[in-house]
Amino acid sequence: MMSFDLEPPHDELAERAVLGAIIADPESMPTVLENLREEDFYFETHRLLFSLLYKLWEDKGKDWDDIVLREYIEKRGLKGKIDFSLIYALVEEAATGSLLEEAIRSVKEKSGLRRLMDLSLHVLKGIREEPDLTNLLEFLNAKIIEISEKQLISQYWHIREVAKEVIEVIEKHRRQEKLITGRPTGFLDLDTLTTGFHPSDLVIVAARPGMGKSSFMLSMALHIAIEERLPVAIYSLEMSKEQLVMRALSMLSGVPLQNIRRGFINEEDRNKLISAALELSRCDVYIDDTPSLSTTDLRIKTRKLKKEKGIEAVFVDYLQLLRPPTRRASRQEEVAEISRNLKALAKELTLPVVALAQLSRQVEHRSDKRPQMADLRESGQIEQDADLIIFIHRPEYYKKNPSPEEQGIAEIIVAKQRQGPTGIVKVAFIKDTASFKPLMAGGPSLVESYEPDVEDFSEEDFDLDF
Repeated sequence: MMSFDLEPPHDELAERAVLGAIIADPESMPTVLENLREEDFYFETHRLLFSLLYKLWEDKGKDWDDIVLREYIEKRGLKGKIDFSLIYALVEEAATGSLLEEAIRSVKEKSGLRRLMDLSLHVLKGIREEPDLTNLLEFLNAKIIEISEKQLISQYWHIREVAKEVIEVIEKHRRQEKLITGRPTGFLDLDTLTTGFHPSDLVIVAARPGMGKSSFMLSMALHIAIEERLPVAIYSLEMSKEQLVMRALSMLSGVPLQNIRRGFINEEDRNKLISAALELSRCDVYIDDTPSLSTTDLRIKTRKLKKEKGIEAVFVDYLQLLRPPTRRASRQEEVAEISRNLKALAKELTLPVVALAQLSRQVEHRSDKRPQMADLRESGQIEQDADLIIFIHRPEYYKKNPSPEEQGIAEIIVAKQRQGPTGIVKVAFIKDTASFKPLMAGGPSLVESYEPDVEDFSEEDFDLDF
């Protein structure tokens, strides 16, 4: 194996300039802290001094000078480690204004390069000691993202600038005279209630098995791709890509899904399926059916699709089948991290991320089978991260003899909406094609009020089996 004798990247002058700036002007400490931490400094003396300056700033704020610093060093018995002559030399080398910004940037960059070097050596060691490609790639992906996040320079905007941008967006919507300002789902009443799915939103669509989560997701994805002519990505962790496309063909053609699976297709149905396949081929839907996908891989793949294909929405089927970047002590912690990563992905790429989620069996144990927020498995963090939570409920599913008003009807329950009202929208569910359609005129009331449950619950209330 090749040996390496590389000196870790560092910039001694930049580190001295930053430390000198803090000593000369304690008011510069917040600016430095926005971007640097103790571990970003290469030299041990510099790390020790930065830690000391930070503690002094916490104790006294900006009201101290080099004399107070000397006393601080003496009281802590650090005179042998931090020479007073260094303090005075650093003051002479202090950077200000744009020079300070440049010095901070250099220290940060060299710190990132050192982390990258350490990671590279760790990977090389791993290749020699445990040559498991999957584990190494998973570790490498997670660490690269971690390093990237640590390199982010703090940004902030004056509220005046943000207000101006918001007014411009409002004016744009006003000129367009559209009720739906986000990505339309194809269900007008749902879109009216939510104004569509917006960039940076994490949308959770949750239901018990058999309610049609995957079909509802596919209906929305196909509408965005076919009617809006926008590229979308679907991560199907449960169904294969062939099963997913089979459902899409059934939805678009009207040919019963069971007939397609069995091959009971007459000539008329065959022509319908060919026509549906041609329609599908003209839209931009990118399917990834990798099983047990990690959130790290999901973020990397989605970034690539955004850059290369310009995708405008992401659909994940389903949340609990994703893997967190690292193992956690409990399933609740793992799902919480998955939820946070999905929200971070939506914000990072400024597109809506729609994730399906499984509800617990608590629904089955109640006389009223309509889902509640507490039915979300590991619901605490998911509920916190989600901008929009939608439940799917089909009353007829639980009844031997459903009433005529309940037959073929599904309730799309908007249980949480960060930027708008809650409510229930009724749509048609066609069993033969496992598809959802807007209700025809004259059907039951389209929108009902919805009052979210407010009962307290604990982790013991959840059914965590999969």
